[in-house]
Amino acid sequence: MASQQDGSPMILNWRLRIWGALAWFSAHRIDLAILVALAAVAASVRLTMLTEIPAGLHGDEAWTGIDAARILEEGWIGPYVRSATGQPTGVLYLAAPFVQVFGETVFAIRALSAVLGIVTVLMAYVTFRVMFDRPTAAFAAIILAVSLWHLHFSRIAFTLISWPLMELVTLLFIFLGLKTKRWPYFGLAGVALGAGVYTYNAYSIFAAALTVFLVLVFAGAVLTSRRRQQGRWEPVALAGKLSLMAVLAIAVAAPLLFYAADSDNDYLFHHKHVSLLETEAWKTHSFSGRADLLLDRAGDFIDAAFWSGVEDGADGSGETAMVDRVSLALLLVGIVVLGWRWRGSASIVVLLMILILPLGAVFTTGGTVRRSFGIVPFLALLTAAPLGAAWSWAERLSFHRRYAAYGAVAVVVGVIAFLNLSFYFDEFPESDVARETFDQELVEAANFMAGLPDDQLVYFYSTGWSFNSEVVRYLTGVLQGENRSTRIEPDPRSNVAYVFMQSDFGRIDEVVAKYPGGTRVDGGTVYQAYLLPRSQEPAFEGEIPRDRDGARIRDLTELQRVLETYALQEGVYPDTGSALQALCAVPQTDAGCALLDVAELPNDPLGDPSVNGYFYASDGNTYTLYARRESLFFDSCDDHPVPLANFESLLCFRGP
Repeated sequence: MASQQDGSPMILNWRLRIWGALAWFSAHRIDLAILVALAAVAASVRLTMLTEIPAGLHGDEAWTGIDAARILEEGWIGPYVRSATGQPTGVLYLAAPFVQVFGETVFAIRALSAVLGIVTVLMAYVTFRVMFDRPTAAFAAIILAVSLWHLHFSRIAFTLISWPLMELVTLLFIFLGLKTKRWPYFGLAGVALGAGVYTYNAYSIFAAALTVFLVLVFAGAVLTSRRRQQGRWEPVALAGKLSLMAVLAIAVAAPLLFYAADSDNDYLFHHKHVSLLETEAWKTHSFSGRADLLLDRAGDFIDAAFWSGVEDGADGSGETAMVDRVSLALLLVGIVVLGWRWRGSASIVVLLMILILPLGAVFTTGGTVRRSFGIVPFLALLTAAPLGAAWSWAERLSFHRRYAAYGAVAVVVGVIAFLNLSFYFDEFPESDVARETFDQELVEAANFMAGLPDDQLVYFYSTGWSFNSEVVRYLTGVLQGENRSTRIEPDPRSNVAYVFMQSDFGRIDEVVAKYPGGTRVDGGTVYQAYLLPRSQEPAFEGEIPRDRDGARIRDLTELQRVLETYALQEGVYPDTGSALQALCAVPQTDAGCALLDVAELPNDPLGDPSVNGYFYASDGNTYTLYARRESLFFDSCDDHPVPLANFESLLCFRGP
């Protein structure tokens, strides 16, 4: 009996918790039902045919996968990476488990974008529900779910998809804080604001717009306090909460801030690469000329977002405007609706966002819809504002008129969904910009190569793509290979896979005839392959060292010709800063890879270009080429760089 009495308070406590949970679910059942419906809609349009539309893979998508695989191997890779001209790493850490589970595939990296897109739609409802009302929030979320702009970037593996999500999370906590006046919400807003810097380079535009909004909120609190002659401590309390938010934001962003402060990291490389202010036109124009440049970029934004579209081969956008005509009309009405409610904090912040966020596109060159992507949820809200107002107005009508109004609103939403989804799933896949941006044929060939044994050596023949491209590197993993155009002799020590893209189909018959005994693989109109097992026959004129050195002398002579051709075109030789590099083992760092614009580069007879290859050093005006020397038949180089100490002697050519 005693034990039952001891346990009864605990049982009562659990019953109270269950009743409380049931009461909460009952009170929020409509909101929960809306969230479930939104999740179903958002997921259905983001996960359906995820790897087929758009077909293929862009190089920047592949970088997401390459860096995710690097995280799985190394762990912490820092707050910022130089891939894709430089980007924060937040999304890359999220991508790592997807790559671990689904492998180095297109689906693995795009699935993360789809999931983040779905979560953003749900967060849009929650945030706008706090800021506005249920009908407006629901329509904003459903319009965001079917929006061409958000849908497209939810289906490709670009890190910017997380940008609107962190905007919405930050605003959610800010408005919860403003409504409840509770300190923890401001603290969470600071954490979210700071975490946002790890999403995308242009996120700082949102932070600037938010700062303007918070300054206005604080100024309004001060004026209200003075006018009412009461609550004089409220501005002080608000200042404390905003200070807490700022401190936590800086603390969370600190790793990236410290990274940016270190000049050795050259954090501003990306900024210099894309900034309008760094262009020669900006630097040489007068004030009026610069104003014209800004107006032109503003016009590009309006055209890309609202009018006819501006094709962008870096992300596949631009076949049509990112906002359909019906949404545009509603959006303009929405600006009037929110302008009428300009005294409300929620209206102010949305209007500020649509004014300031486009500056990310205006002050940069290209990337118009990417660098203004943070505006998308606010455009959805503006589009939803008149629909929400109409829905709320209909609630006051008689039964038949009310449901007629509801039906009219539903038809408008249906038309918006049809315009966006029919274009994306029917017209966009066949568009030139989709075909040219996402390398579908290369992905098919890379998937074939990924299925080869790891010890297979690939000879890749293509006039348009490289075996060293990001797409091939990501999808094929550790597979070794090289680019070829004329040479067909195989390495007899390796199992060789000749892979010919369509431009080089004519070479495969020559290979099959000269080296019989292999297996031919038909890749249709995309690729043709020939799998040749290792043999004992020499791949070169002879296996003796003198013959290999003779091949090296011929290659170095040819490289001198290529260098002179390059210098005639560019005025200088590829510059390594006088440092010794492999001629072209790592395209991202080896200056000699620039010679690929002139001609195919030869490979050392012993293979691996980073170990036994040709080496190059130049200050831009002079150069030296090095190769391994195996015989006494040719003269030895008179200098021996320390990085090549593993070679007993060297061959070298100097110029000019």
